[in-house]
Amino acid sequence: MEWNKTKTIFILAFLVLDIFLGFQYFEKRSTDHFAIIEKTDTLEEMKADGIKYGNLSDEAKIGYRITAEKKQYTKKDVDGLADQKTKSTFPKTEKDDPVTLLEMTFNKPVALPKKDMKTAATNLVSQRLLDGKNYKLWSIDEETGEIVFFQTYKGKYIFQEGLDDTETIGKITLDVNDQNEVVSYRQSMVTSINEVRKETLVPALETVKDLYTQNMLSQNTTVKKVELGYYTQYPGASTQVMVPVWRVEIEGVATGSKKKTEEEYLINAIDGSTLDHIEKEDKSSLE
Repeated sequence: MEWNKTKTIFILAFLVLDIFLGFQYFEKRSTDHFAIIEKTDTLEEMKADGIKYGNLSDEAKIGYRITAEKKQYTKKDVDGLADQKTKSTFPKTEKDDPVTLLEMTFNKPVALPKKDMKTAATNLVSQRLLDGKNYKLWSIDEETGEIVFFQTYKGKYIFQEGLDDTETIGKITLDVNDQNEVVSYRQSMVTSINEVRKETLVPALETVKDLYTQNMLSQNTTVKKVELGYYTQYPGASTQVMVPVWRVEIEGVATGSKKKTEEEYLINAIDGSTLDHIEKEDKSSLE
């Protein structure tokens, strides 16, 4: 008698478990199905709105939060730099402010051939500047006569666009005269970079889709580039905490005109939040 009761209880228990597992399976299948539909619908809407984004990955990557220290330059750092003199005043006591932005002048201006300025400037930085191999060319502005390099970590930029020299944490600015010669430069740097926390990153395609669903992508917009790098929200701190970010570069057309516009978003690659938005000046007319 007791065995029959026990057997009945086991049968009922397994029946309840089967129902529960079946419900869980059905719910998961339904969720996955609707997620696929939602993804397809969003991409179709983007296509209908004339938004071009190229071939972006929808696979999640692994990244890291990193920490670093702002370098404090000393006289010893510049003593080994050939044919250069410093404009920086180094502290003589602990009460004096440290030098975190190094300002140097070349004893003899360094000529850059106009045909290949990028290569010549890169060689100059990597061969004659302190730890120059850790920097990568960012921009050349012929109007202001400035060539900018950003520091990198494992080949990825530490983004600093929009920051002035007092805020930069890993940037080189070469000053070019009218004869296309580099006469001086300013340099900041971070050191002691450490990976402190492993994170699963939002895929590049998902990042662009989120910009669209948040009405940040207008009709007939072209996503020119999506690249992974690092960013700090508090550049003034001596110890930096940086997160992996997606830099999304966008080109569109200004409302009511035919002028090209450029803007960029820096998106936290961990949680998808917008950390910075930079609108650039209108470019030349499309006509």
